[in-house]
Amino acid sequence: MGKVICVANQKGGVGKTATANNIATSFALEGKQVLVVDLDSLCTLTKANGYDPAKFETSVASVLENPQKVGQAIYESDIEGLSFIPSSPMLDALELTLISKKDKYARLKKALDKVKPIFDYIVLDCTPSLSTFNINALVAADYLVVPAETKYQSDFSLEVFLSTFETMKSTLNPNLKLLGVVATMFNGQANEDKEVLAEIQSKYNLLGVIKRTTAVSSSVKKGKPCVVANRRTVVAQEYREITRKIMKMVEE
Repeated sequence: MGKVICVANQKGGVGKTATANNIATSFALEGKQVLVVDLDSLCTLTKANGYDPAKFETSVASVLENPQKVGQAIYESDIEGLSFIPSSPMLDALELTLISKKDKYARLKKALDKVKPIFDYIVLDCTPSLSTFNINALVAADYLVVPAETKYQSDFSLEVFLSTFETMKSTLNPNLKLLGVVATMFNGQANEDKEVLAEIQSKYNLLGVIKRTTAVSSSVKKGKPCVVANRRTVVAQEYREITRKIMKMVEE
């Protein structure tokens, strides 16, 4: 059965999509069959891979509306072994209709349970909030990876989010495990960054450090993940190493 990894943080601008996108692609580059799911109504991951969300007949909104449609919403990427479920701007409107449903937090899990046997890994890219869809992701996931920028404000938000994680674990998904934190946008010349990184290391399992660089943003312009578009960069190599570390942790 495929392992479901949720990449989430309540704070925006900390590199969630870049982390989810590059980890998912790195799994595929390691020879795994991978599905990445875009749960952001801004369709950030879908667009970052060069796709126009408007051109897909089915999306993650279709899946959350009717989990039976999950097979119709999976598309193959041009990277071998990597498939994806695109997002849709209709997600925000859908959230209003799901509020009254008894299974509103279990819909994604119902859908993914149907396709877990055909994938080695399923990676979920979440919005910077605690929306109905993010709760769906945390309920569906086996593991959680948290990207966190090495800034004081982000460090505080990390503590808040991981407190939320503990609540989620105790109430909705007791099997959810925190794999660790990916420190992002690290500037080794700034004291603030070095202090926050040390704080993260002292409290959590540090999966890796992604330096502040243009490699990720330039890869978005190319419509490819950094590990493909700029594969020789330090950032790409770090994402590959983080992925191998995750594989070792969950496959032992």
